[in-house]
Amino acid sequence: MKFLSKRPDSEIFLQNLVYKKGQDNSDLRKFLLQEQKNFCAYTEKYVQKLDSVEVEHFNSGIKFDDDYYNYYAVVRRANLYKKDEQYKGASFVTSLFFQKELKARIQFIKGDLVYEEIIPGDNEVVEFVDFIGLNHPDLYEDRKRHINRLKDLFIMGFDIIAHFHKYPQELSFITAIEAEFDIDLSEFYSESPTS
Repeated sequence: MKFLSKRPDSEIFLQNLVYKKGQDNSDLRKFLLQEQKNFCAYTEKYVQKLDSVEVEHFNSGIKFDDDYYNYYAVVRRANLYKKDEQYKGASFVTSLFFQKELKARIQFIKGDLVYEEIIPGDNEVVEFVDFIGLNHPDLYEDRKRHINRLKDLFIMGFDIIAHFHKYPQELSFITAIEAEFDIDLSEFYSESPTS
């Protein structure tokens, strides 16, 4: 869950970009993907050229009256899983805790390949995870297959970091990869000192 935080120095602010209904929003989508290091904000799938990516309005209740803090670039299928109506008015929609306190409240469970709350009974986190479909069965199966395939590759002696530099699309589910292989891949998602 590395691509949900927002940046006060965003190019989207500098260019005063807002989503415009019925118009070309490709620049907005492009800048969101750049900030998200080419990952879907909800699934952590690495976006490839043929993937259908949408500008997602996290809180659909303020759609078209919103701004940068409500926009994410997500793969279309993940956007379809989102449970807008079920969680309309939920506390996480207004608190936006995931933009500030994500690491303190949500964890990835190594081996189980699922996300859950760090503090048992944190319903805001439980609802958020369900809302964006982090553990949706289809996404879970994709994540599991990807991790298992990588395990097969790396058992054969592949250099993990070199592999990801050569094939960045293999970085899908980067949080899971870091946990399952106990490696730091921050060079692929952290801001460089010059950016």
